[in-house]
Amino acid sequence: MIKRLFVAIDPPESTRKFLADLDPHIRGVRWTDVEQMHLTLAFFGEVPDGVDLAMREKLSAIQFGAFFLPITAVGTFPPKGPPKIIWIGVGRGHPHLFQVHKRV
Repeated sequence: MIKRLFVAIDPPESTRKFLADLDPHIRGVRWTDVEQMHLTLAFFGEVPDGVDLAMREKLSAIQFGAFFLPITAVGTFPPKGPPKIIWIGVGRGHPHLFQVHKRV
């Protein structure tokens, strides 16, 4: 079985609450459950069965402490037509995020 995989960081509850409290009446936007909000570090796309287990094992060895990420941008996609996803940018070059991303 093929799975679509990505690696993400779960934001703290306070950040999720802040994002969930943004205007929920933006036309055409369907809000995700607070539990589903995440910061994508890497998107691997479709991965064959078995590879996901090996990836999970390697990723479980990566450890890092909490760090602050400033919100630097907000946007939507797809680029044409009504928005389906709202994304929150955290900026480029953040040293802690860069180190975690590099290890992924």
